[in-house]
Amino acid sequence: MRKTKIVVPVLPTNMAEVQALDVEKYSEADIIEWRADFLGDTAVILEAAPLIFDKFKEFPLLFTVRTAHEGGKLSISKKDYVALLQEIAKFDPAYIDLEYFSYRKALPQLLDLKEKIVLSYHNFSESPTDLTGRIMKMHKEGTAFVKVAIMAQRECDVLDLLQITRDFTVEFGQKFISIAMGEMGKLTRVSGGLTGSLWTFAPLEEEAGSAPGQIALPQMLDILNALEE
Repeated sequence: MRKTKIVVPVLPTNMAEVQALDVEKYSEADIIEWRADFLGDTAVILEAAPLIFDKFKEFPLLFTVRTAHEGGKLSISKKDYVALLQEIAKFDPAYIDLEYFSYRKALPQLLDLKEKIVLSYHNFSESPTDLTGRIMKMHKEGTAFVKVAIMAQRECDVLDLLQITRDFTVEFGQKFISIAMGEMGKLTRVSGGLTGSLWTFAPLEEEAGSAPGQIALPQMLDILNALEE
């Protein structure tokens, strides 16, 4: 049985695209990630939410607003960020992404969502030298998951992340998701069975990816089925 869950992003940019989403295309997904920031406006996100949650009601859904602080499409204040997550929580998503180092002061206001929160850190420029320390800070918050995505610039960035992932999952029992973005980091997207990284992200088609280096769903299924089954 395959260990690694495949998360497929949904990226509508307007209400017409929301209405046109064909759920059958996502039948091989284990989890749906709604990248709501692609809609560009909180009012539109809240307008789209009932449709998105209804369309994908048979799937666990990860709600993500990737903000401009961490490579996303939406600029938003802490107050509005918290308010948006609280409103979305009313739709009972399985998981809610929270950008820790951009909005960590919001976490105390969202403690009732702790069992749903994927505490995340994204760096689209590099693998920071203090990555282990950052992950430890996130781990200590006690949320359901910790997720890190860094940009691999060198081979050692990839190898270091693989080792860090293994250490945190084995030594601390952390539910952990780790990704090295870019072409060089593709190995991290298919090595969860070895390192303990629980999820990988795969778009329906490579050109529809939400981050650099993502592998399209058909290829990802072939690879993981060969490695893990």
